[in-house]
Amino acid sequence: MNIVFTKKCLIAIMLITAIFSAGCSEKTIDNSTSATEITDEQKQEATDWNNKGVDLFIAGRYEEALKAYEKAVELDPYNIYAWYNKGNTLSYIGRYDEALQAYNKMIELNPEDANAWNLRAGVLNNLGRYEESLESLDKALEIDPQYPVAWYGKATVLEKLGRNSEAQVCYEKARELGYVN
Repeated sequence: MNIVFTKKCLIAIMLITAIFSAGCSEKTIDNSTSATEITDEQKQEATDWNNKGVDLFIAGRYEEALKAYEKAVELDPYNIYAWYNKGNTLSYIGRYDEALQAYNKMIELNPEDANAWNLRAGVLNNLGRYEESLESLDKALEIDPQYPVAWYGKATVLEKLGRNSEAQVCYEKARELGYVN
């Protein structure tokens, strides 16, 4: 994928996430195997740390943003927004192996999140792990067949694998769904 486009998308996604999650409690994931309960106060504090991380990211203070996201997931390991923002920040600064871990955690918490699968595919693509990237994109498209960014990502991975005719079909599908490059 185009690195400049990817970075712009990550910033836009993080801003949108911050706007929608500001002041809201984070998505609760039922995990009956959890030995400890997370209090509402911890959830709110995790939300505050996540929002602080977004502010730091926007200010270009990426390492500080990562520390804020770490604090958020320490307080509330089920805080999907903090995992999401942590993964996006790590990906943005080129720490793809670590970003992959964050996206894997998102998928563990919510396996039906097409965006998490798409983000995972992006870092796998950046790591040169094209077959795995393709598998993640297929999962994203299984969840949401109308996801134009995933169709475009699939096209770029297929192209890297030399599967050009399949790639062209995916590029066309992405355009049909409104993807503009």
